[in-house]
Amino acid sequence: METREQRPDGAFNHVEHPLLHRQVRDRKTGREGTLMAVLRDSVGNVSGRQQYARTAYIRDDSGVEFTAPPGDVEPA
Repeated sequence: METREQRPDGAFNHVEHPLLHRQVRDRKTGREGTLMAVLRDSVGNVSGRQQYARTAYIRDDSGVEFTAPPGDVEPA
């Protein structure tokens, strides 16, 4: 599934995802919920260069949010 980084103002480092605001399942844990956002999060510096990781934020039916790698997110 292809994702594209969207940085209209550089804030929050949002990444477009085709399943945004749809019911999804984390393939590894089996947990389900609504994909709320995919962000490009800073994970530190390596050799003087900032490194990033993409993180999917999913909200389950009870309102609790959890994270997953965007590559592990599939339609529910």
